[in-house]
Amino acid sequence: ALMNRILLFQKMSPVNALATTNAVKRLRAWERWAVVALLLLTWGLRWVVLLEVPPGWRDDDLIELYTFSWEILESGPQLYFSGASGHEPLFHTLRAPLLALAGLNQASARWLPAVCGTLVVLLTWAIGRRLFTREVGLLTGVSVAVSFWGLMYSRVAIRHIGVLPWTLLAIYCAWRLLQDESPPRAVAFGIAIGTAGAIYTYYAGRIVPALLIVALPFVGGRKGRWKPYLAALAGGVLLAVPMFWAASHIPGADARVSELAVPLTALAEGDIRPFVQTTWTTLGMAHAKGDPEWLYNISERPVFGLAGALLLYIGILTRLAHLKQANARLLLLWLGAGIAPAFISLPPSSYGHTILALPAVYLLLAMPMKAAARRWRWTTIPLCLLTFALVAGRDLPDHFVTWPQHPAVRFLYRADYRALAGHFDAHPEIEEAVVWSLLFGTWDRVAVETDMQRQDMALRYANPERALVGQTDQIRFYLRTGERCAPQFQILLDAAPPIEAPPGMQGFLLTLPEPPEDTLTTDALGTPLAAQPFADALALQAAAWDGATLTTWWLVVGDLPLPPEVLIPNPPPPGVYNGPRLSVFAHLYAADESFVTGDDGLWVDPYTLRTGDRVVQVHRFTIPTDAPGGPYTLAIGLYDPLTGERWLRPDGTDMVVLAGPSN
Repeated sequence: ALMNRILLFQKMSPVNALATTNAVKRLRAWERWAVVALLLLTWGLRWVVLLEVPPGWRDDDLIELYTFSWEILESGPQLYFSGASGHEPLFHTLRAPLLALAGLNQASARWLPAVCGTLVVLLTWAIGRRLFTREVGLLTGVSVAVSFWGLMYSRVAIRHIGVLPWTLLAIYCAWRLLQDESPPRAVAFGIAIGTAGAIYTYYAGRIVPALLIVALPFVGGRKGRWKPYLAALAGGVLLAVPMFWAASHIPGADARVSELAVPLTALAEGDIRPFVQTTWTTLGMAHAKGDPEWLYNISERPVFGLAGALLLYIGILTRLAHLKQANARLLLLWLGAGIAPAFISLPPSSYGHTILALPAVYLLLAMPMKAAARRWRWTTIPLCLLTFALVAGRDLPDHFVTWPQHPAVRFLYRADYRALAGHFDAHPEIEEAVVWSLLFGTWDRVAVETDMQRQDMALRYANPERALVGQTDQIRFYLRTGERCAPQFQILLDAAPPIEAPPGMQGFLLTLPEPPEDTLTTDALGTPLAAQPFADALALQAAAWDGATLTTWWLVVGDLPLPPEVLIPNPPPPGVYNGPRLSVFAHLYAADESFVTGDDGLWVDPYTLRTGDRVVQVHRFTIPTDAPGGPYTLAIGLYDPLTGERWLRPDGTDMVVLAGPSN
């Protein structure tokens, strides 16, 4: 009954029924079972091995979850998000209640993309059945269900797939309004809702009203239907006016369009070459070069193999040969509009930028089967099985095996951090540890904390080329395999006993080095460094020179007076600071008090530091060849990079002054 309701308003005039016999028949028993099997297959493929594919969290996943959907829970609905170069609100709004109910985890993050991906399959089946035949609808639906392209965006926690159900709803209702005797008000309402939903979900959805406007003269329609059709389109666009108003009044909003539209900008300046290059590459995405980004593809892997691409191009030729048919004109127009954004943006052949074309591509893939079945009915089942085998036999292994195991993908999705979170959950006896990463940052910590079930771990994060941190005598350090350390730290690792670590990581049991005997422990006035902690929270204990390298030892003696941490999307909204809130300055001054050189930075995450922690930092200096001769003076202090405000010591000074190198 539910599946029959998808094909609403089946009452047709006798004349129109003769023209669209296959489209209007109710579901047969075998077709019902086939669609049930299709939905089970689709839903299952979007949930199987959830923790392994993708192998971890990408920045975009976490940003959309924490700074958009979660922001809605805390601050209420938004008309537009200016962070991350501009985001429409609908997808994040729909996901927010689920996060409130289930918390933020793998299932709650990816439930909505999985639902959208399943709706895409169901609506693609309905459109294929409506425009063509039962067999075309089922073959297209199952091809989308098992396709690399469809699976990818149904399993990552970003909004791209959310634009397709609305787009398909608008196209389905548009066809019904123009070609059938369906009640105009009902299908016009579907056009309006679908159009507005697409616009409110993803910027590619703005193509939908243009597509449907151009489709009117291309597709034609029944007498008297153009007025409700255009009224529905206008209604959909009017519903989106508040979002457009908000975007136009937010400084820097829609920055993504200008960031990506490099070929269009060059074309406006008279340089046609970037446009030609991106267009040519995109036109070959089916057989030559697909999406170049490892984030969403095996880099440059085309959508189809040679056999699949051949079927697609035969499908395009068959539709060109039947341009007198409205369904052929609509399908080709849909394909062209869907891939057009990749002509004027970077990277070319992007699966995200061309996502509106996904259903049209697989509808065209089914066309050779339809053409052959018209002549030789017995070929329907073999050709359907062959087409399915070509897609599933290539795409399923590539998506579930090859892609997630590639080193670039594992790096981009922080697979090692997911494995580390699982390792900590499996070993409750580990109470504290240090995660070393060259690219350590806020989102690395968020990724680990999101995956880890435990709440009692004391984790610190540091850059292995610059810092050590810990509290106990022996500290567990975990380092990504292949990442490099500072030479003085590597000596410690070579002598340290290894410990169990998850795949992709190395584990070491380290003891933080004590300051050597010749280390400076007093300032230029002879005052012990540790006696004057900055902000009564962080005390410089010692400093030592080694050529052009300065090593400093710090002790956390109290709570750090840091502002509350706020997760900021990347890129941040215009005018919003997205950098660190605490840094160490280490500056060299000549005898005449002129500045020579410096090296600023705090290479540990200050929000993870606790009272009693010890930090060892390495500062590197390059003294200019034209610098005044020594002796030099070294000034060390702490400051907030946003405000420039320095932390003060109990004596009112804002720095420690030490004797520097002599030359």
